[in-house]
Amino acid sequence: MAFAAIHPEAGRIDATLQDLGCGLSWAAVHKVRPRIALRCPDCGYGVHAKISTRKLHYFAHDPGRPADCAWLNESLEHHLLKLELATAVRAADWHAELEVRAPDGTWRADVLASSHDGTRRIAWEAQLSPITNDDIRERTERYQDEGIDVCWVSPADGVPWIGTVPSIRARDPRGDRPWTVVDGVAGFYFQHGTWITPTDLDLATFIGWVLHGQTSPHQVLPRYRRIWFPATKSHARRQLIWTTQRSVDEEARHDVMRQRQEARKRQQEEQQRQAEQRRQEEEARQREAQRQEEEHQRKIREAAERARWAEQQRQWAIEAEQARQRREAEDRQRQEQAAAAERERLRQEQHERQASQRWWKELSPAQIQQLRDAVADPLWTKQAARVEFDPDGATADYAYGIAVYLRRRLYGILRPSPASLHRLPPTVPVFVRNAREAQLLTATGKVDTARVVHFDLPDHEQMSLI
Repeated sequence: MAFAAIHPEAGRIDATLQDLGCGLSWAAVHKVRPRIALRCPDCGYGVHAKISTRKLHYFAHDPGRPADCAWLNESLEHHLLKLELATAVRAADWHAELEVRAPDGTWRADVLASSHDGTRRIAWEAQLSPITNDDIRERTERYQDEGIDVCWVSPADGVPWIGTVPSIRARDPRGDRPWTVVDGVAGFYFQHGTWITPTDLDLATFIGWVLHGQTSPHQVLPRYRRIWFPATKSHARRQLIWTTQRSVDEEARHDVMRQRQEARKRQQEEQQRQAEQRRQEEEARQREAQRQEEEHQRKIREAAERARWAEQQRQWAIEAEQARQRREAEDRQRQEQAAAAERERLRQEQHERQASQRWWKELSPAQIQQLRDAVADPLWTKQAARVEFDPDGATADYAYGIAVYLRRRLYGILRPSPASLHRLPPTVPVFVRNAREAQLLTATGKVDTARVVHFDLPDHEQMSLI
């Protein structure tokens, strides 16, 4: 699959252009008789015009194609990205050629963009296959030796060469959103002293910036190579990025400011070191002058120290005894509080258990089954989904209501006890028989009205007429 071919009369033609780049229509090469002898620009083998299921125009090799043609190994994703790059180049009012090979075969550009005056050429490379840093640097140097700028574009995560050569990482379209640039482009924010990537940059907009000289590759200063990515709230190290001249100037201005600050800091530290040295020398002189006096006072101090030590030990013994008594009192208080809390917990559990028993005794087994059916039947009718009710029945974990599961996930709680609503899981719907029961739950103030679903079932079991 390729977008370019060699026409026997018109020369190189481009399937992505309406006039094929030479004033011909697509009908002039597609399914014409007698067939036109089109050739592959890479291997010279015969090709023919085709239209994909996505209405994409391209050229395919005839049967018996050579195995060494470079275009045979390119995926559909590769071709679509090349088409996106060419479309963006043309939208920026530059000339774009797809699949261009150097006369001597040293390079082959996926998309070669050229200014109308011919003074600038930029190769756009869609790089989807793995490549080493050394190989991609070598290929970049080949372009630069020919006076051609280059930008490598990859949609893959974790490519190792991003930031080592002029490159970006682009995310493919999602929904109505276009291709977007997620790595390789950044602006310098002086107030933060760091490079920050944009969060919503269209690939076509970036290509226009590059072609019109609004952004260019920049070798980031070593101190600032930790780039901030707001979209993922993470950092990554990059040596080379695409940016504006204003950001380059801001980085340089910030680096000058930083160097001045560090120079001032070093000067202050040196002044502090010298002051400390003078202080230590003065202290040494004072110590020597006081040595004789200190020796004279040594025995006096030792005696005083022994007296102070004895007093200190006595004081420590008093404080230790007081601390022991406080700990014992605190332990007794904690034990009493724990016992009281346990009694209150047991009383509350007994109260809730009795309340739940009274709550469920209000219903007969038939009324309980009626409420279960009211919950389960609509889901079965509308979604063919079968709910399951907790075989353990009403449990304390669900406010003494019955857990309802849909596809093994908690779907709601059937008729929780009003006295135990504080045990309800958050946000889960609550199902009751009627408005009276709903009012009993919401009146407690412990459950939001919007969570309560009732089915207008009667309070009393109705007798069926036979």
